[in-house]
Amino acid sequence: MKLQLRKISFRLFLLLPLLVFAVAIQAQSDPTGKSPATRTYAITNATIVQAPGKVLEGATIIFNNGLISSVGTNVSIPSNAEVIDGTDLFVYPGFIDGMSYTGAVQPKSLPRPDNLFTPDPPNDYAGITPENHVIEQISVSENSISDMRQNGFTISHTVPYGRMLPGSGALITLIDAENRDDLVMYNDVSMYTQFVGAPGAYPGNTLGIMAKWRNLFRNAVNSKQHSTMYASNAAGMQRPTRDRTLEAFYPVVSSDKPVFYNASSLLEAQRAIRLQKELGFALTLGNLKEGWDLAPFIKETGTKVFLSLDLPKEPKAAKEKDKTDEVKHLEERRMEFYKKYVTQPVVMQNAGIKFGLSTMGTTGGKVKDNLITLIEHGLSEDATLAALTINAAELLKIDHITGTLDAGKLANAVISTGPIFDKESFIKYVFVDGDKHEYDKKEKKSSSAEGSQAVIGNWTYTVTSPEGVQTGTMIIREESGALAGTISGMRGGPDADMKNLTFVDGSLSFDFSFDAGGQSVEIVVVGTVTGNEYDAEASIAAFSISFPFTATKDEGK
Repeated sequence: MKLQLRKISFRLFLLLPLLVFAVAIQAQSDPTGKSPATRTYAITNATIVQAPGKVLEGATIIFNNGLISSVGTNVSIPSNAEVIDGTDLFVYPGFIDGMSYTGAVQPKSLPRPDNLFTPDPPNDYAGITPENHVIEQISVSENSISDMRQNGFTISHTVPYGRMLPGSGALITLIDAENRDDLVMYNDVSMYTQFVGAPGAYPGNTLGIMAKWRNLFRNAVNSKQHSTMYASNAAGMQRPTRDRTLEAFYPVVSSDKPVFYNASSLLEAQRAIRLQKELGFALTLGNLKEGWDLAPFIKETGTKVFLSLDLPKEPKAAKEKDKTDEVKHLEERRMEFYKKYVTQPVVMQNAGIKFGLSTMGTTGGKVKDNLITLIEHGLSEDATLAALTINAAELLKIDHITGTLDAGKLANAVISTGPIFDKESFIKYVFVDGDKHEYDKKEKKSSSAEGSQAVIGNWTYTVTSPEGVQTGTMIIREESGALAGTISGMRGGPDADMKNLTFVDGSLSFDFSFDAGGQSVEIVVVGTVTGNEYDAEASIAAFSISFPFTATKDEGK
């Protein structure tokens, strides 16, 4: 017996250095020190909204290694769990963004080629690159990832920047990652397209884009048939010519891959539906803004829909002394349009159309306010939550792994200090793939006016655009705890409101619109403030162009 114990002791003695070495190697596997001590969490005694209309009071939910392991009122808590007291907290499924540029960085526009043959420009200049993938534009350090996560979003259907056919979209998780591939849940999930033509070349307008779309689709049908026949029996048949652009259409032709059309206006949506009815592909209208009159057609064609969360501002009434009959009529028209816009989700719901939401064109700081606006105009809180969670999951075909808080699904959750759509509540925790992100109210306020004295005041800006150098002024002020501002008009037009104005960690961003020959053009400006200097880049997404934007703060103002 003693001899046997000695042998065991001797073996342990020999194994001890190996065990120490293994522990050392494990400790070195995370040189950043960012890995959590545990990936098991228990939120106890919380109000858990498993799905819209399905609420558990005083319940517990367990996250273990990125999945929901159990949820209910009689749940055993693992001994290795980090316990979060959920008293007075509300737990919801993580939000899902139906279509956005979250995580993507807009590439520089291609220069106009020398001796450009405008009736048939190169595909990359025309923006016809469906073979490209959004992962090529993703950056793990892009601020929109953390910004949207802080507002409850855990998954984004991210699409690429570009013109007519920028490439395919991907479903990404809004985690902190070292490598962009780590963000990707599913790649190549959609063909993204929009009515944006090539400057000064074909297809440069909407009708040209539609004609080009038909041509590409029909050529892809023929190419796919030829390739299929050649693969089954190549004898006596000419070898197919490889064309990556047409090959990118193959899964669209077979309806295995949906087309996500950025058709925000009524006319664009009508034209997208017309193409779908004519060619027969699977269509999703993303970022739909003006579709309230299209509900019957959307229902009839089975078109999927993600409505825009980028809402217009409520029109302000003119002063009584300025109210002529013409002004009153104009105000009535503006208010009528506004009410149609903000009641659009109710119209879709009443028509029996299941819809999700798209944050394209808005910022994290506007998300909750805009959701509350929809609720104030008739959309129920359950319907709003459904659009952000289970509806979006079903439309994107990921409801088997997310969209509700059920055992076995991804540990994606939003935890707020009160009912999520209450004005006074704020998001305390967001779990993405089981990783915890904690926030406090002060941190959320930092994106508006807190610490913003550095940017409040009068600025003189210079824009170096394709039309030459323009100068003007912008005035940034504080209103009701948030930043607001105006910028002098482009091309001598009227002053414009600076929308989505945020200043965080030295980064100032905003957008504004100006009239270009009857068409409203939106410009997004993002840059860094250093002292009294602002160095930024202005982008016009509709034309896929960007140019330098600099400004100097006027001292003493």
